[in-house]
Amino acid sequence: MKIDFIPDALIFDVDGVLLNVERSFPEVIRLAVEMAWGSICGGKTDSPGYTPGHEKIFKRHGSFNDDYDIAWTMLTLAASNGSKDLSDALPSPDRLSEELATFSGNVISWISSRYGTPVLRDPVRKLCAGLYFGTDEEPGLYSLEVPMLSLHWEDLPLPVGVYTGRNLPEWQLAKKALGWQDFPDDKIIHSDTGIHKPSPEGLELLSKRLGCTDPVFFGDTGSDMKAQAAFGKGRFVAIGKLLSEADYIYDHTERAVKDIISLIEEE
Repeated sequence: MKIDFIPDALIFDVDGVLLNVERSFPEVIRLAVEMAWGSICGGKTDSPGYTPGHEKIFKRHGSFNDDYDIAWTMLTLAASNGSKDLSDALPSPDRLSEELATFSGNVISWISSRYGTPVLRDPVRKLCAGLYFGTDEEPGLYSLEVPMLSLHWEDLPLPVGVYTGRNLPEWQLAKKALGWQDFPDDKIIHSDTGIHKPSPEGLELLSKRLGCTDPVFFGDTGSDMKAQAAFGKGRFVAIGKLLSEADYIYDHTERAVKDIISLIEEE
């Protein structure tokens, strides 16, 4: 459905909303799983591991907003299988869905209670960060990210906030890619603030700081949609094709924002 409302603020997710990350974070997960299977788990990488089928399941789930923990989860499930070959050890997308049906609590507590610690979390996260940020000699996969909104935040006709699962260093890179280096620090909720989606707390805080009661939240994953539902105010606009059940769906953030601008100009 096309947007037919005028909100009093715009709140954006980053990945898949302000930035196209199709060539960065999914590739970080894929490479980390393949590399860590040999270097950390002592297994044999005999085939590609992480697939778009796995990605869709995790992103619809709602509790896997941290891509580095997706890599850790995949490796944990594989290590629990007992096979040395990655092709045999990794769960199929269907098997992954069955496993996630047992999920409760948060990622760390669920893995600990169900699988123990067959794979240490910190080395996997360090590997993922290295792939994403790169080195002085070789740029990381962040360099492949592309803005999905050409407008500067100050040029938008409504107050702007950002609620992202990125940590602060990742957000700094996002600001640079967007040309939003001057974005106010009090209008961004990132993971280093201690608030994580699908908690509605990020939307609650931003609404207070923006002085709004009826914001629109642009998101692309299950965690975004769940955060909005728990918040219980404003509207949710899904970007991309993952959330077919959403009331408002757009292929691109730019088009969605311009539709709101058009409604404001018509008033």
